Amino acid sequence: MNQSTLITEVVIRLEAPLSIAMPVAEYTKPNKWENFPVAPVGYDEEGQPIQSGFLPATTIRGAIRRFAVLPEMAAAAEKGAHYRLERAYSELIGQDPGSEQQPDEIDLTAIAEAREESPIVDLFGSGLGVKSRLLVSNFVPDHPTLPMAFTWVRKDIGDTEGVLEALPDEDRSAYLAREQANRHRAQAEALVADLKRKESKAVKTGSDDAADLKVQLEAAEKLAAKYKEDMGDMQVSTRSLGVSYALPQGLELKGKFVVRSARERDQDILLRGLDGLSRWPVLGAQSARGAGEISGTASFKLDGKITKIVSFGGFEPLKIRDFEAT
Repeated sequence: MNQSTLITEVVIRLEAPLSIAMPVAEYTKPNKWENFPVAPVGYDEEGQPIQSGFLPATTIRGAIRRFAVLPEMAAAAEKGAHYRLERAYSELIGQDPGSEQQPDEIDLTAIAEAREESPIVDLFGSGLGVKSRLLVSNFVPDHPTLPMAFTWVRKDIGDTEGVLEALPDEDRSAYLAREQANRHRAQAEALVADLKRKESKAVKTGSDDAADLKVQLEAAEKLAAKYKEDMGDMQVSTRSLGVSYALPQGLELKGKFVVRSARERDQDILLRGLDGLSRWPVLGAQSARGAGEISGTASFKLDGKITKIVSFGGFEPLKIRDFEAT
C-alpha cells in the first residue's frame, strides 16, 4: 500500500480586501462581523481567547476542485463527450446518488472502481462513500487580525449628471415620483422599526402604552406599504449604503494541503486547480466592488522533499519551478 504523503505549503497574499460571509444556520444570528469567519487562535496572558479572521478551508478546497475539473469538462464537451449531470455533480461538488447511503449500504467494490475511473473523486472524495485523501487547512495570518468594516454606496441613476435630462419627460416624472415615494417609504419603515421596539418593551413591562403603541404601529405599517406601492414595479431602491467586513489588503494567510497515500496524478490535479485560481485569482464576496483578489506561492513536498514551487495570481498562468525529489 502506498504510504507517501504530499504536503503543499501555501501562502496567500491579499491583493485586495477579502470579504467573506458564511451562511447563517437556522435559529442562529450572524456574528458581529456579519458572519465573517472568526475563531480563537491562541490565548492572552489572562487566559482569554484571542480571535482572528481566517479564510475557510472550504473556500479554497471548493475553488481548487472546480478549477481542476472545468478544463477536463470543457475538453470533453469539445469532443462531443459531454459530462452527464450526475458526473458533473460528482466531480464538481462531490455529490452523487450514493451520497446519502448509510455505511451498511456502501459497496466497497463500487468505491474502488469509482476511484480508478475518476482521479478527481479519488482525491477529493464524493458523498459518504468515497472518502477524501486531501486534507485542507484553514488559512490564517501569522498575527491575529479581525475583520474590518468597509462601506460602499450603490447610486441611483439620478446621481449621474445629465441622465435625467436625457430621459423622456414621462420617464423623468416617473423617476422623480418614485424617488420621492422611496424617501417617504424609508422614513416610514424607520418609524415602524422604532415603534416595534417600543411596543415590545411596553408589552414586556406591562406598560399601559402598549395598546396605543400597537395602534401607531399598525398605522405606520400601512403608510410604509402605501409608499412602497407608490414606487411601482421598482420597489427596491437602487440607492443604498452598504457595510461589509473584510481582512485588509496586504495581509498574508498561511495554510496547507495534505494528500495521504499520494499518487503521481494527485500533484497534477492540484497544479491544474492552482493554475485556474492563478488565471482567476478572486475569492469571497464583493468582487465587483474591488474585493477578493489574491496572489501567492505553493511549495510541494513529497515525503519531505521539495518537488515544485509555484506562484499564482495576476490573472496569469501558474509559474512553476521544478525540483528533483532526491
